[in-house]
Amino acid sequence: MVKLFIEHILGVGTNHRGLWGNTKAYYGTVEQQGRLTLHLHLLLWIENSLSPQTIRDRIADGDSKFQRKITEYLESLQCGQFIQGPIDTVQKIVESESNKTSYINPVDVLPDPPPTNCTQKECANTECSQCKNIITWWKKFKRTVDELLLKLNVHRCRPTSCFKNNNTSCKSRFPRDIVEESIFDPETGSITLKHGEAQLNTFTYLLTYLLRCNTDVTSLLSGTAIKAVISYVTDYITKSPLKTHSIFDVVRSVFDK
Repeated sequence: MVKLFIEHILGVGTNHRGLWGNTKAYYGTVEQQGRLTLHLHLLLWIENSLSPQTIRDRIADGDSKFQRKITEYLESLQCGQFIQGPIDTVQKIVESESNKTSYINPVDVLPDPPPTNCTQKECANTECSQCKNIITWWKKFKRTVDELLLKLNVHRCRPTSCFKNNNTSCKSRFPRDIVEESIFDPETGSITLKHGEAQLNTFTYLLTYLLRCNTDVTSLLSGTAIKAVISYVTDYITKSPLKTHSIFDVVRSVFDK
């Protein structure tokens, strides 16, 4: 599974672009949880990506075109809300679909690949079968992703895990702050990304559709965040059966390039 993720999601060793851009370097460790399930912690470097400081400087300069472009990119890859509406709306849609005799739980099946694109440039034919297939597929994609998020990503606090050791707040930092629209701070150049659901983490819609499991995707926009995540991921070096070389070798290779 990890090999497939590296090849088909990150695009490593292939001629196609990775899900988040062309992969420059990556480092990951596999953690075995208490209930013996495995999950991957992975750091990803994107080729030609700007440093956090460069991003902050360009935002602070008031470059409105850059602000729009960087927001579009980050919001498409680090999402914190459902596609079809708030959680109440999604729950009603899922309940309606699950009552149908033809219902199939998306958690239990592999994803359907998208249909072939219409070969006619700027096709406006309402009877075009290829265009109809694409529209139908996208509608199913949105329903499927929302149902997967509802079943797999919505956090429900448990006293035995979230509040153990006399913690007074959730160990997983829920509920998250609601941010209606992405916010720029012109003084510091920082970005606070849109986040629509308090009980959802951040994720990439397409990754959820492909993997059909709980995922957490975050863009690291500060040196502090980068250091914290490197420390967190490398904490699993001694636990990981798949360790092949040090994180610091990977970091050094990035700088060498």
